[in-house]
Amino acid sequence: MTITYLNGTLLEAVVLSHEENAIRAIAPGCDDVLMFTRIHGTWISEEIEPVAIEFAWQRRGTSPTPSLAACICPKTLAARLIQSLFRGCEPVVAELETLCVFSPEGKRVPISISELPQEVGRGSRCH
Repeated sequence: MTITYLNGTLLEAVVLSHEENAIRAIAPGCDDVLMFTRIHGTWISEEIEPVAIEFAWQRRGTSPTPSLAACICPKTLAARLIQSLFRGCEPVVAELETLCVFSPEGKRVPISISELPQEVGRGSRCH
């Protein structure tokens, strides 16, 4: 999604959760989750500033069509994904200051935010 602030600042972010009148998102370089509330049709930031929010699906133009080869995964990965669908997964409960990432093998691995490099996940508010 793209967030446009009154001062013209544009911020690309990833939606973490979206409800009818609330959005939580994360953006590169931000140390906190961004939260927006819709009041009478206008999105408002935590700083009580109106913002414009545009989702990728709202953008005009066509999306590039991936090639057939880009849509086919190796048989071993397909088999592992199908097995995980049948057997289910135990949910990983994230602790405060914990982030779950995927290992090269495709397994969820919890890491502490303190393990991230200083320039990732730490810093000032985004705008």
